[in-house]
Amino acid sequence: METRISGRRYADRRLAGLTGCEQSANGVHRVLPGLTGVLGAAPAPGTIQTAAFTLASHSDGTATLTINPRELFDPATLQSDLAHYGIPAKVTTGSFCSSDPAPAGFSQAVSLQGSGTWRAGSATQPTITIDPSAMPAGTELSLGDFQLSTGERQADFALMDTSSYTCSTTPSGPGGPPDGLGLLYGGPGPAGS
Repeated sequence: METRISGRRYADRRLAGLTGCEQSANGVHRVLPGLTGVLGAAPAPGTIQTAAFTLASHSDGTATLTINPRELFDPATLQSDLAHYGIPAKVTTGSFCSSDPAPAGFSQAVSLQGSGTWRAGSATQPTITIDPSAMPAGTELSLGDFQLSTGERQADFALMDTSSYTCSTTPSGPGGPPDGLGLLYGGPGPAGS
C-alpha cells in the first residue's frame, strides 16, 4: 500500500532528506550555496535562493540581490545571508536606520539595474549589485522595507555609520534616502494580472 503525503508535509519531507537544504524557523526553505535540491534548477555556485530573493556572489567580490516583488522577505534571513557573503548589513521591516551625515561612498558600493519601480506582474525583478570592498570601514548597508498605503512596498538602501545612527518608522520619499536609493516593488500589477 502506498502512503501519500500531500502539500507542505511532502515538500518538507523531500527537502529534509537533502544535504544542502535548510528550513528556517519561519518555514522558508533555502538551497544553500553550490548545492542542488528539488526546488527546480540548481542555483549557481555562490547563490542563496529563497522565494523572496536571490543573492548571488561573484568572483570579483560583488554580490547581486534580486528581489521577488511578489514575496515578502524575512529581514533576519536576508541580513544573515548578506553576512554570509561578507556584506555587513542592518535589514529591518517597518523602519529604516541611517546616519546624519550619511557616510560617503554609497554609489561606489551599491548600484541598481533598471528603474526604481517594479510591479507584481512585471517580468523583471529589482537587482541591486553590492561591492562590500567599496564600503568604508565602520559602515554597513542599511535596508529598510516598508508596506505603503498604496499596496506597494518600498525598500530604502543607504550606508550607515555603525557607531552613530538612528532608526525611523517613516519611509523616505519616492526617490529614497539622501545619499542612497529607494525602490518601489509589488503592489498592483498591470491591468488584468
